[in-house]
Amino acid sequence: MSYEETKKGWSMPYSHHHTHYEIYILLSGERTVTIGNTTHLVKEGFACLFESNISHRSEGNTDYSGLCIHFSKQYLDRYFQPNIVSTYLTCFKTPIIFIPADYRKKLLTWNKAMSHTSESSYLLLAQILIDLSKFQKKYCADSSLFVSDVKTSSAQRIINYIDANYTTLQNVSQIAECCGVSESYIHRIIKKNTSLTVKEYINKLRLRHAIHEMDCSNNSFAIISKACGFQNISYFYYLFKKNYGLTPTEYREQLKKTHK
Repeated sequence: MSYEETKKGWSMPYSHHHTHYEIYILLSGERTVTIGNTTHLVKEGFACLFESNISHRSEGNTDYSGLCIHFSKQYLDRYFQPNIVSTYLTCFKTPIIFIPADYRKKLLTWNKAMSHTSESSYLLLAQILIDLSKFQKKYCADSSLFVSDVKTSSAQRIINYIDANYTTLQNVSQIAECCGVSESYIHRIIKKNTSLTVKEYINKLRLRHAIHEMDCSNNSFAIISKACGFQNISYFYYLFKKNYGLTPTEYREQLKKTHK
């Protein structure tokens, strides 16, 4: 569990996903959060729950603060039986859950008191997951008063769809079919909103994802390029060098020097 505070509005530049589960409790401010293909206006007091491998992004222009919890299913498997783990993870079926004020204060106290390497961290995580399931049921009706789906134009739906699925998209016809519009319309919308072609926009998202992967993992370039949606590692190398002026190898070496 970690506390974070941002004085200026910050936007995640692209949708991303990871294998671990994530819980983000917004303590102050307001965020527009896209989970999969659904966008929510999330206000103070709500938790966003991101399942393993679910595409998500966050943006906004206000100061905000929150608590972030990351964990893997393997971590729970280490301490609990499979049926218990499944029960703990049921809260993730509801992506936005209201958290009462007194419980938010309790979480802040726990965060300050506990070490990330504490031997009892797994018990605290289990308790939080149990409590989230309770809030999921107790505040179901109230949540609709504070969280609303953001109305999006057809253009924004197209962009959101690409942002959520760029790692698996193979051609424009896939986007057209899922969004119910023509391919020519998609080309016009992307060019108008990003000044890029559809292919360039998708590659831009994939390259940003690759940068994120290199910053956060030691995975091979073959694994990273495939995870980002590149079918050909040579093409990945070519685009990376063209856009950043460095090969992936050179970028990683530079990263190592920076972190020394």
